[in-house]
Amino acid sequence: MGADNHGCMKSQGEPYSAGKVVRRILATATLVLLAAAILVRNEPRLFVASAACGAIWWAWDLLWGHVFAPLGDWVSQQLMGGGIGALPPQTRPNFEEVVQLLEGHLQRGTSRKVDLNAAIRLEEIYRTVKKDPARARAVIRLAKERYPDAPELARYELGDEEDEWLGPILGGRPEELDPGETDQGAGPRP
Repeated sequence: MGADNHGCMKSQGEPYSAGKVVRRILATATLVLLAAAILVRNEPRLFVASAACGAIWWAWDLLWGHVFAPLGDWVSQQLMGGGIGALPPQTRPNFEEVVQLLEGHLQRGTSRKVDLNAAIRLEEIYRTVKKDPARARAVIRLAKERYPDAPELARYELGDEEDEWLGPILGGRPEELDPGETDQGAGPRP
């Protein structure tokens, strides 16, 4: 049985770690010494002890977060091939991953905004970076077929030159494409 929605059962939360135990001990000591100093009519030695515990608490947090935990992860990875915490995710995709992502958006036919943005970016990539005007035209043609009234595509003119079949981008089969359709170029109009 899991936790119900009525709040009758509490979740166990994360297990205690050495860092959490030390932090709680230092926090408790700081607060108890501060309360004792106030209750014993402003005892200066208890204020100093409370301040010392607070400083140690702060230093422990700093050292644990920036020295001990990363060092422990590194040692664990070296010895066992794994770490205590998860490795940071790859936050910046490479160029090919971006192209695959944009092509995937066009294949699946997501929302209008996503499809149009993906088509425009792919057209720019195919035309300028990959130097493949046929693919650039095919991407714009697909977007214009799906969204003929899109003002974002008004600046693109398709000419008379035939395109080769682009299955991964168009998401169709060669027999589904009209061989009579031709175009001359898909670059933006001046």
